[in-house]
Amino acid sequence: MNISINQITTRRKNGEITSIVIHFTASTDDGLVYLSGSVPIENFEDKIDFEGLENEVKDELARRIINGDLNAE
Repeated sequence: MNISINQITTRRKNGEITSIVIHFTASTDDGLVYLSGSVPIENFEDKIDFEGLENEVKDELARRIINGDLNAE
């Protein structure tokens, strides 16, 4: 089975991430079965470092502002 994660949506309460929802597409190797959907995940802390990702986004935004490169990609 081939699975592609298309989006990760956070659920927050009082500013803290309480769970995430994984949106995905999946297909069998022969391509005869294809489906898409989403699943909620509550135990994600050891799998995704959201604080690290947020810091990377901040750094990239700051770099683009400093360099005057604000064009969307």
